[in-house]
Parts: sequence; C-alpha cells; structure tokens
Amino acid sequence: MIRAIATLCVAASACAFTMSSGRSASRLSSSLTMGVPIAQGRAPPGMKPRPDGTFGVAGEHLPQYVLEMDNGAKAIVRTYGGNLFTWITKDGIEIMGKRPGVDILDESKPYAGGAPHCFPQFGPGKLPQHGFARGMKFIPEERAKKLSFDRMIFKLEPDDATKAMFPHDFEYRFDITLREDSLEWDVILINKGDAPYDAQLGLHTYFDVSSIANVKISGPFSGAATVDKISGAEGKATSNDITISKPTDMLYKGVNGPIVITDSGKKTKLTLTSKGYSDTCVWNPYGDAAMGYDKFVCVEPVQTAPVTIPVGKYKETKFYHKIVAEKM
Repeated sequence: MIRAIATLCVAASACAFTMSSGRSASRLSSSLTMGVPIAQGRAPPGMKPRPDGTFGVAGEHLPQYVLEMDNGAKAIVRTYGGNLFTWITKDGIEIMGKRPGVDILDESKPYAGGAPHCFPQFGPGKLPQHGFARGMKFIPEERAKKLSFDRMIFKLEPDDATKAMFPHDFEYRFDITLREDSLEWDVILINKGDAPYDAQLGLHTYFDVSSIANVKISGPFSGAATVDKISGAEGKATSNDITISKPTDMLYKGVNGPIVITDSGKKTKLTLTSKGYSDTCVWNPYGDAAMGYDKFVCVEPVQTAPVTIPVGKYKETKFYHKIVAEKM
C-alpha cells in the first residue's frame, strides 16, 4: 500500500480526509487560509468545495504536496518554483540542502534550497539569473499511485509577465517520482506557438552535507571543458574527483553522469544520472557563513547550450534526472 499525502500548515491546525482507491489510500490534508465551513450546501461566490468540508478559492492550489512511501521515505514538492524542497530517505536522512532561513513557506522570492527549476535561462543572459520558472507557481495536474512508487505531475505556462521577457507560448511540464531509494524528474518542453524558440534549463539541486570538508564529488570530469563562472576562465578538468576548499562555481561541459557524491560524515552516497541535460555545474560559496556554505553543495544537471524547441503540440523535448541515495 502506498500513501500519497498533500499537506500544508496554517496558524493553528490542519484538516484531513481519507479516500480509498483499490489497494491504496490517499490522504489529503489541506488548510488554505481562505477555507470557510460549508453553509447550506452552497459555495460562496468565487469559492469551490474542498474534501475537508470547507470551501477554498476557485483555482487555488496547495502550496506543497508530500509524497510518502510505507518504508518511511518522503519528499515535499512546493508548487512555488516546482521545488523538490526536501527528501528524507527510509533511513531518516535528509538529502536536499538549503541556505539558512528558507524553511518557511515564503513565496516572495525563489527558494535558495531544494531543487528549483531553471528555465528558460540558466545564465548569464538577458533574463533574470536562472530564468523565471523558479519564481513562479506551478500547477499540480495529476497524482498517481502504484505499488512501487508515488508521483505527481506539475506544469508551467506563460503569463503576461513572462511574455514581456520571453515572448513564446511554452509548456514546461515535470513528472516527479518517489521510489524506495531514489527520486526522478521527467521534464518535458512543448512549443505551443507558431515559431521555434531556444531555451536553456536545469535543476538547481542543493544537497545537504555534514560539512563541505567531508564531501567528494566523482564522475567523468577529467578532460572535460570547463568554464569558471566566477573568473570567466575556460580550461579543462584534470581529475575525476572534486573537493571544495575555495569559492566554486564551475561548469563541466559534456558531463551528465553518472556522478557520485560521497559524504564521509553522513555516511551517504548519492548517484546522479541524467539524459538531455548535457552539462553539470558544481557550486558552493565556500567561506560565506551567512550563506551556510559548510552545510550544502550544489551539483546541477544543466543544458547551457540553447536547445531549439520545435513547434508542435505532440513534439516533446525531454529531459531526465535521477538521484539514488544509499547509506554507506
């Protein structure tokens, strides 16, 4: 049996309900602050009934959803930024990292933690750094329950603000899947306009670490073309192993895994693999205590060379990323 839970905390309490579906059950706990009790069976203007016995604002979605496995693993996805904000394994280990002060639900700026989506720019460029997707609300489309995993589908479409910066009719969709020991993203780009457009994209994945001194990042880096995004210098990687002892923001072109992050303090091993994303970026603001440098590292699947998205409702441009978590 697999349970899928959608939760949101409010000032005092949360409401819950249960519904059965075959061999699985789904519990949704919601508490949008606009909820009001049902009165005489009619929804107030602009409101819609919710399963907890209250009404919510029509068109409003929960700020976050929780995917949960019976083995104890769970992951929280925030609709703002489409952000896989936290992932706790069956061993109770937090995988996703974050900078200080970003735990609360705050949609005033992109979350500096978890795994926000970068689209349609990774940077640098004319658009906001890492694009606008990480500062927008994604629309939850579908919840799926199977015997071995739980997943949700979200999508992002343009609005007046995005069209002022990026005048294209796009659909950015991602399917996020929680399995017993892994997480997977399937990202699909569709061009709904009448002319091709170019885009960069990536996942700005933060990983929680015991201390940056305990971390080694290994993969097929040696010989890869590099761009130091701090100095602008180009070069080539000379080793397959990366350790961090200074401010680091390095792009490794043509490297998309498998990449292994080992943390001798947490005794964890993460294996990252990607398809579609051609490059990997490693970032840590070493020495910046205010940014919490010692407790996270970013190892990001990115597509820095612009990809042309063809016109067509059924022409999908696909990307994939998977993280496997193991306890050493």
